[in-house]
Order: sequence, then structure tokens, then C-alpha cells
Amino acid sequence: MKKEISLLGVFFIFLYSNLSFTQSLVSAGDIAFIAFNADGDKDFALVALADIPTNSTIYITDDETTGVGSPSALAGSEGTITWSTGTSIIRAGTVVIFTDIDNASNPNFGVNIGSITRSGSFGISGSKDGLIAFIGVDANNPTTYISALQIGNDASTLGPFDGDGTTLTNTGLKIGTTITVIDNVASPDGGKYTGSRSNQVNYASYKTLITNKNNWTTVSSSGDGETLLDYSKEAFTIHTTNWTGNTDADWNTLGNWDNGIPTINSLVIIPEVTNAPIISATSGAISGNITIVESEGIIINSKGSLLVNGTTSGTITYTIDISDSNWHLVSSPVVGEQYDNLWVTNNNIFASTTPGKTDNRAIGVYANAPDTDGQWSYFQNGGATTTFNSGQGYAIKRTASGLLNFTGTYPTTNTNPVITIGQQGTINENTWNFVGNPFPSYINIANLLTNNATNLDDAAEAVYVWNGSNYQALTTGYLAPGQGFFVSSSALSAKLAIATNLQSHQTGITFYKATTHPTVSLHLSDTKNNAFTTIHYIEKKTSGLDPRFDLRTFGAANKDLQIFTHLVSDNTGIDFMTQTLPNKNYENYNIPIGIRIKKQHQYTFSINHNNLPKDLMVFLEDKKKQTIIRIDNKNYTIPLDTNDTGVGRFYLRTSTTDLSKTLHTTKNSLDQIRIYLTSKENLRIVGLNDNNTSIILYNILGKIVFKKQLKMNRSKDILIPTALKKGIYIVKIQTTYGNISKKIIIK
Repeated sequence: MKKEISLLGVFFIFLYSNLSFTQSLVSAGDIAFIAFNADGDKDFALVALADIPTNSTIYITDDETTGVGSPSALAGSEGTITWSTGTSIIRAGTVVIFTDIDNASNPNFGVNIGSITRSGSFGISGSKDGLIAFIGVDANNPTTYISALQIGNDASTLGPFDGDGTTLTNTGLKIGTTITVIDNVASPDGGKYTGSRSNQVNYASYKTLITNKNNWTTVSSSGDGETLLDYSKEAFTIHTTNWTGNTDADWNTLGNWDNGIPTINSLVIIPEVTNAPIISATSGAISGNITIVESEGIIINSKGSLLVNGTTSGTITYTIDISDSNWHLVSSPVVGEQYDNLWVTNNNIFASTTPGKTDNRAIGVYANAPDTDGQWSYFQNGGATTTFNSGQGYAIKRTASGLLNFTGTYPTTNTNPVITIGQQGTINENTWNFVGNPFPSYINIANLLTNNATNLDDAAEAVYVWNGSNYQALTTGYLAPGQGFFVSSSALSAKLAIATNLQSHQTGITFYKATTHPTVSLHLSDTKNNAFTTIHYIEKKTSGLDPRFDLRTFGAANKDLQIFTHLVSDNTGIDFMTQTLPNKNYENYNIPIGIRIKKQHQYTFSINHNNLPKDLMVFLEDKKKQTIIRIDNKNYTIPLDTNDTGVGRFYLRTSTTDLSKTLHTTKNSLDQIRIYLTSKENLRIVGLNDNNTSIILYNILGKIVFKKQLKMNRSKDILIPTALKKGIYIVKIQTTYGNISKKIIIK
């Protein structure tokens, strides 16, 4: 619709919310444009004036209508933004902001709710233009026109009007209700609505305010529309309610409000009163915009949550209930809280008694590229006042059970902590990053992982939390407010996107559910410790890497006892705490088992299993003792020492025949040998016992570039020349029992 071409170019608690709302179809006037920028990378914003149902598709075009057809067709000469609104209802009053929409390759091309795609030559011109929103069969065939914005004093940018001069022909849109005309200047480069967002009794009444150009601030063609950025996300509200505290301090007590308990659309005011509001552990609180005057702010008890659909001012305090004097992984659920000696004292933080480290206070931060003091660093007695970073994890230990108090402002924006790979390419490479839930509400784990799949390690696509005795990998459920957790980065440096739309209330345990697929958990224990690794058998999974189903062990843990598996296929030396295989042909999978122990001791292997096929038996193969033990009906106890650490001695197998009677095992089987790079400088060979082994490395032309004689004892790391160039190489292993070759890629 442009008339000229412009050269001008954003500890686990799992609860469930039973809030319900009535959905309606999107129709004319259900949204309104409230901002536009014709400069730079182009931006615009709109407000929902009615609830927008889940998974709606709304088209926004800079094309003009023809006036022909019912409804009118589009001219077809411009472009379209296709907006998929997402899996949550967008509540009336919500502001939606579209950023950098002139090119889909822009780094900040997107929308704050849902997702968008761009087609054609969509843009916003400072030389008079217009935007039209509609729903339709597709981007080219409207069925219902919803709203329009005329930018400048040329009405033809939207298409032909009826004789009344206010109705856009055959669209149902009309100036003053569903069409906003911003012609304060002839060709504005930017504009935004600056009128009230909280003084109407219903959302439809805002149309009169929004379509009044006197309620807009504009920038002329000689100015810069980007000076109006960033657009406010403050929600429009129709319901004002004031806290009185007349009954008690409970947020969800009706008698404590002068106009009802707040809803997602309420304008909430907390004045200075005797009883400051408290959100309890058993209920969640919601609101639109909140103004907090009360000096104590809003207090949210541990396990409680607050969701704000708008802006906030004033302070909130979130309390995290710590049940013991052990270490806990936490994060700040507020913005701006600081720790210093006073915070340490008030929260009863433990002081180290280790000689030489008595200044250490038990507030620890983690770095995957350690300094001379190691990966963990601790707040020092008398140290500088330090702010808790949003989205960062902290290890904290109290002297006894009690509360951790975090006081600050409500986090209203997305949080994007940086995640990295430390010491990349070396034998000490570390992909683990310590982050946390930055909100005083729960976040959906599955959605968090989906949003960050590109930047997370495929072998560790989970959040890793400490459950008091072990690190546990979670792929479903919810992270509680104040929960710290680890993730593994696949990028040298990237951002973990923790978006505000991940938040929810929860009112019941939802994570721990019985599984129906076959599962084997192999345990290794001594008199004090127990460790286990789990194998799942699930339809359509593979014997190679299945992201979010195969989950590596937590590499930042320092345990006296560990047990893990390696992949059956495409093994690259990663230790897995959970491995998933197909639920058929069980006999085909010979699963490498690895252990790590720190002292010589008597150890016991045992299993728990569920839903295995009838007559399927489980066996542990011990290559060192050349024996196969059926382990689903009895335990296997043997002495082990530190020489048994690693992979290559033990294998887990399943069969409907008794392998302990029918299968002969030897110390060496070529099909169990694994060859892989652990770094660009280190080659690892696993599963071979042979004093007469040689390794030969060929380049792609068949030339020998490295050769070495070895004495193999199940596992060996071999340093390869650092001068080797990037590319494909062939490793040939010659043994007394035969030869094996494998392709490797040095990156």
C-alpha cells in the first residue's frame, strides 16, 4: 500500500493452575494498533481488546484493499506478517510488540508473544503507509478484517472508502472504532499511543481513546521513529482494586480488597496499610499492573507464586524455605537483591571452618573456566556488596533450617544469562553452566528446553537439579521459584532464553509419574553409597543419540561412586546417566557400562526393572572375569579398585535365553571395542585387553601420519600430534585377535 518507496530502512515444587477463561473468536475490533516505527528495522505494536484464543493465526499486511468482493480482496502488491499467537490465551489488555520486521534475518526479528514469519516485501514506509490486520484462509485471502492503521494523510494507503469517507469498502472497518488515522503530520516516521491504559470500564471503550490522534506522540518525516522505542508492555486494564488488609494479610481473602481479588486484568494498588499482603505457599496470585506503595511490599511465601500481566512498581520479598543445613542450588526470584555481611548475618549463612578458608561464606558461584582457586568461588567476609544476577545460580548453605529472603522488584522482562564452553577443545573442556529460575513463579521445563534446543548440548538436553543426594536430569515438569540448575552449552558463547511467557502457577505434583515403557536401572553400591544408571526402551528411539532422551552424567559433580553407560551406536565417549533404546530386538543391544570409584572396596551390582517383556532376562557381562551373570534375580558382588574405573570391563545385555549358560565370553571382542576423540588432541580406545596392540592413523590420502605400539588394559588415552590439520582420518587398531578400523574427524 506504500505510495512511495522509502529509502529508510526487537527443591522441586510442581503445581497446577485451575484458572479457566472463556475463549471467543477473533473479530473486528478485537485488536488495535498502538505504535509504529518506519525507520531503522521497522517495528509496530498492538493491544488485544478481547481474549485471543490459543493457536490463532492473524495476518498483518502493508497491502491495500481493492474494495472488490465480500470481504474485499487485497491488491497483492505488498507483504504480510503471519502471527501465530501461541499455545496460551492472550488476555484482553495484553500488549504485543513486533520488532525489526523489515527482514526475517534481523537478529531481533520477532514478537514478544507467539511467533511470526514474513512474506513478500512487508515494511513500514515513512512516506505514508498503512497496516491492516485480518484473519483468513491464508495470507492472501481475508475472511474477517480486524483492525487498520493509516499512517499519514493519504487514505488511499488502506484502499477505497465508501461515500461516507469513514468506512473502508467491503471490510467492515470504520475510522474512529476499528481504523486509527495518525495524520498529526503528513508523513510521520513513528508514533505511539500515550493515553490512559487504566481508566475504562471495558476494553471496547479503549477504541475511542486509541483512535484519537491527540492521544498519540508522533515523529515527523525529518525525525527518527526509533526515538520512540522501546514500546511499553504495560497492559490495558478495566478493573481497579485496592488492598485494604481489613481482614488479615492473605492475598486471596476477599475482605482484604475494596473491589475483589485481582484478576489477570486488574489494576492493583497496594497502599501503606497495617497488614502488608502475603501470598501463601498453597495459592498463586495474578494481576494486571501493580503499584506498590506499602513499605513492606508484597511478601511471597516459599512455594507461592505471582504472575503479573503488565507493569509493576515497588518491592516484593520472596522467601525460600531451606529445610536443613546442607548445600542448596538457588537463584534470586526478584531483581536487585544484594548480598553482603549483613545479608549473610540476617540469613544465617554458614561460615567456613576450614583452616586457611575461614573468610569463605557459603554463597558460591560456579565458573566452567576455573581460576587458580577452582571452579567455585565464595563470598568473602567483609567483601564488597554484590547484586544477585537474574538467571544466575548460587550454591547456598545455611547454619540451620530456615528462610532465605530475597527483596527487590518484580522481573517483568525476559532473562538471557550467557552460557559458554570453558576450555573448549582441551581435555578439560567444560560445557556446564549454573543458572536459575529468575521469576517468582514456576517455569515450564519442556518449553524452556524447546526454546533453547539450538544452544543446548544434544547429549544433555535437560535441566540438572540437586535433589539432596544426586543430580537429577529433568525434561518435564516445572522449576520452582528460586530453583538453581545446570545446563550444558553446545555453543562457545550463547544466551539461555528464559522468557516471561514460560511462567505459570502450579498446584499439585505433576513430575513424578509412573512409566509404562520398559526400564532397567542398574545400581552400584558399597556400604555407604549407591549410584545408578537407567536404560529406557521406547518406541521409535535409536541405539544412537536421542536428544532429551539420552542424558549425560553431570560433569560438574564430584562423587565417590558413579555408574553410567555409553551409547550402543555412534559412541563418542560421553558418560550417560540415562540411555534410551528401541523397544524391540532387545538381544541386539550390548550396552557398555562404566564406573568411577575412589577406593578399593567390595561393590554390589543390582537392578530394578519395570515392564520388561515376559521371559526377558537381564545379564551383566564381566570381561575381566570372563563371566556372564544373570542379574535380574540376584545381585553380583565383587571387589573393585581404582584400576577398574572407566568403560570396557562391564556390559549389560538382555535375552530370552540364559546367556550365562549359552554364551562364551572372552576378554576381547572386536565388536565391543570403541574408538573416539575426547578432544582434538586425545584419542580414546575402550574395550580391549591386549599387550600386543598397535594403532595406525591414516589421512584421507592413505598416508600414515601417526603410529604407536600399545599395551591395552580395557581403556587408554592416546595423545595425537597437535600439528594434524582438520579433516577426516582413519584409525586402524591391530590386535592379537584381529583388526578394526574407524573414521574420525578432527575439527
